[in-house]
Amino acid sequence: MKRLIYAFIIHIIITFLCRTAMATNGYQLIGVGQAQKSMGGAVTAAPMDTMTAISNPAGMARVGERADFSMDAFMPVRYVDFSANGGEYTKGGTGLYGIPSVGWVAKAFGRDNVYFGGGMFATSGLGVDYAQITMMPAAPPNIPNDVTFNGYSGIQFWKMAPTVAWNVSGMPVSAGISLNVDYMSVTIRQKFQNVPFWTTPGGPSGTPVPSDITQMDVNFDLGRPTNQIGYGASAGILYDLDKLITIGASYTSKQFFGDSTYRIGKDDIKNFNGATGDQGVYRMDLDFPQQAAIGIAVRPNDKFLVDFDVKWINWSDTHDKVTFKGPSNSFDTDSTAGGDSSSTKLNFGWDDQYIYALGIQYKASPKLNIRAGYNYGKSPLNKRDVFNNLIFPAVVERHTTIGFDYQLGEHWGIGLTYMKAANKTLTGKRDVPPGFDYMTPFEANSDIKISLEETSLGMLLSYRFN
Repeated sequence: MKRLIYAFIIHIIITFLCRTAMATNGYQLIGVGQAQKSMGGAVTAAPMDTMTAISNPAGMARVGERADFSMDAFMPVRYVDFSANGGEYTKGGTGLYGIPSVGWVAKAFGRDNVYFGGGMFATSGLGVDYAQITMMPAAPPNIPNDVTFNGYSGIQFWKMAPTVAWNVSGMPVSAGISLNVDYMSVTIRQKFQNVPFWTTPGGPSGTPVPSDITQMDVNFDLGRPTNQIGYGASAGILYDLDKLITIGASYTSKQFFGDSTYRIGKDDIKNFNGATGDQGVYRMDLDFPQQAAIGIAVRPNDKFLVDFDVKWINWSDTHDKVTFKGPSNSFDTDSTAGGDSSSTKLNFGWDDQYIYALGIQYKASPKLNIRAGYNYGKSPLNKRDVFNNLIFPAVVERHTTIGFDYQLGEHWGIGLTYMKAANKTLTGKRDVPPGFDYMTPFEANSDIKISLEETSLGMLLSYRFN
């Protein structure tokens, strides 16, 4: 038991040291841990292991007393392509990330039907690291110098979920609740250099001359990442209609965070949504969305399990328009060339997401389970959101998975899972923000392409206490 406790502590330390890349439904993993991922995330009515504390807390009363350790090698490929405007194409930096999670559960309070557990789970992440490239080549006299772009983003989201679950006496029902204690880190850096602005709105009059053009930098550089602690709650239920069919449902509240705070130097935030370039303290109000899921699991015989889930993530509440505040009069909202407001809205434009997941498990032997899954969720971004999400290409929609777990003996088990998210490319249409298409050579359709493809290979190590 001491060795198990030491392993748990070491894994928690590793969890804080590792950096998360991107996830799949928006930027949330389709499943936490390898068993969930091998089912395509379809586990609301079919809990597999202690990672159910995240997907459906009620499942902690049905997986037995155990501990689970999961590590994912996550390999995203993302790019931004400005070739439609004569610019360049680049891929997005690091292509391998480690995503660990750990959970445990045991009977509690001296009762056979009550369980307590929890863990530390990597549930979400997003990031790109684009080198400086040409966005639009020079074309004198309208564009005297190359317009360039440089972008970086990093969002990490971790969740602790202490959970109480119980089997209701005399009823085929399990229920569970968990307290969510969250950690989030957000970094954003975008720099557009030499953006040509017309000196008269709508374009130069007559034959363009250099005096008609002013090239300026548009910066949104939040510098160093900040760390926030958040909170929320989850609840779930499982109901057995009979021996063959189980229905499950879960709800997770919005995860509330304090403002991300950044100490910004002069001109680090400039000409972005009217930013005047003032130095000082800036704050961003970014929470994580509420979500709900319902699932049905069918066991036609002792060997097969089929689970189908429908999930909803309320991205529009937290990631559509995000409040961003700075020093007094640090934003110009009335085109007077002077600051008149201390805040603006970051128009990311994310929509709610509905996700459909199907998972199948086949018990090949008393020790071996084989699984496959499919997960589809329409991207929360559409064509009109491309320009405002160059460093947030959360566009993948279709995922296929396969995996297995094998019981080594009385206590230990191992598992492996492979996931592939098919490449998805989105081309910007009517996505250029108001002002840019009126004051610059950018037309309403940017025709910029953002793309994402994902592959992951994960390993599971489990320990059953009895």
